[in-house]
Amino acid sequence: MTSPDGRRWFIALLVMATLLQAATAVARPMASYRALDIGVAPGSLGLVAAAFAIAPVVFALSIGRLIDRFGESRFLIGAVLALGAASAGLSMVDSMAGLLLLLAVLGLAQLVFVVANQTAVATRTASGSYDGRFGHLSFVASLGQLIGPAAAGLVAADGTPEGTSNALLLGALLAAGALPLAVGVRRLDPGHAVAPRPDDGPRPSVLSILRMPGMGPAMLASLTVLSAMDILVVYLPALGEERGITPATIGALLAVRAGASMASRFLLGRLIGWFGRERLMIASLGVAAVAVVSLAVLPLPLMFVAMAVAGWTLGVGQPMTMSWVAARATVGSRGTAMSLRLLGNRVGQVAIPLAAGAVAAVAGSPGVLATAGITVAISAAVAAGTRQRD
Repeated sequence: MTSPDGRRWFIALLVMATLLQAATAVARPMASYRALDIGVAPGSLGLVAAAFAIAPVVFALSIGRLIDRFGESRFLIGAVLALGAASAGLSMVDSMAGLLLLLAVLGLAQLVFVVANQTAVATRTASGSYDGRFGHLSFVASLGQLIGPAAAGLVAADGTPEGTSNALLLGALLAAGALPLAVGVRRLDPGHAVAPRPDDGPRPSVLSILRMPGMGPAMLASLTVLSAMDILVVYLPALGEERGITPATIGALLAVRAGASMASRFLLGRLIGWFGRERLMIASLGVAAVAVVSLAVLPLPLMFVAMAVAGWTLGVGQPMTMSWVAARATVGSRGTAMSLRLLGNRVGQVAIPLAAGAVAAVAGSPGVLATAGITVAISAAVAAGTRQRD
C-alpha cells in the first residue's frame, strides 16, 4: 500500500512534470519564431534545434551520476529555476549567440528534470507499481506537450515579435508555477522504497549497466519506438503529398495517434495486470511494427484504424521501457541507467531518421514507414529472445 504522503508526493510530482513539459513545449517552437524575428535565416534554424539537443547528448551520463550521488530533489528545483530563466531570457534575446546559449540551458534543464523525475519514481516506488506510475508520468508528459503549444498558439496568434515574446513569458510563468510544487516534492518525499545496503559496493560503470540482463533490449526498444513516433510526425505529411491526402486529414491522423498513446499510457497499470509486463511489451512492439508498415499501403479509412493501433502500442513502449530499465538497474545506479536510456533515445532520434532519409531518396515515404516498422520489429524480436533466455 502507498502511504498518504507517498500519494501526495506522486501527485505533486505529476503536476510539476505537466507544467515543466508544457513550459518546454512552449519555449521550443517559440524560440524558432524568435530566431526569425531577430533576422536568422530559415536555413539556419537547424542550429536552433541542435543547440537544444547538444546538452543532453554531452551531459546525460554526468547528470545521471550526479543525481545518483546527491539525490533528485535539489536537481528538480534547479531545473525549474533554469528552465524559467531560459524562457524569460528567450523573450528578450536579440542576438544569435544569446539565443543559442539560452536554448542550450533550456535543453540541459529539460534533461535534468526528466532524469530526476524518472529516477525519483524509480527509487520511491515498489517494483510492482513501476508500470502504473511510469505510465502516469508518460501520460502527463504527453498532456504537457499538448497544452503547451496550444496555449502558445493562442498567445502568439497575431504572429508579431511581441506575441512571440509574450508566449515565451508564458513558458517562464508555467515554470514558475512548478517551483512551489518542486519544493513540495522535496518536503513530502516518502524516502526510497528500497534503501541501499552497505554491501551494495561501488556504483556500476556504464558498461556494466548495459550488460545487466535485459538492459540492452530495453534501450533498443526505447529508441526504436521513439524514432518511429518521430518518423510518423515527419514523413506522414510527405506521404499525404504523394497520395493526395489533405493536410487537415494528416493532422487528424496524427491527433488520433497522440490520443491513443495518451489513453494507453493512462491505462498501462491495468494492461500490465491483464497481460503481464514482458508479454505486453513484446506484443505491443510486434503489433506496432505491423501497424506502422501498413500505413504505407492501406486506403485512407483504414489508415485511421492503423494509426489508432500504432498510437496505442507505441504509447505503451516508452513507459514500459522506463519500468524495464528501473527494474533491472541496481539501487544507486538508477539515475545513470535512466540518463543512459535517454542518451540512447537521442542517438536513435538522430541516426534512424538520417537512415530513413536515405531510404526516402530511393523508396519514398512508404519505404521510410516500412523501415521504421522494421526497426520496431527487430526490437520486438530481440526482446522476445531475451525473455526466452531469462
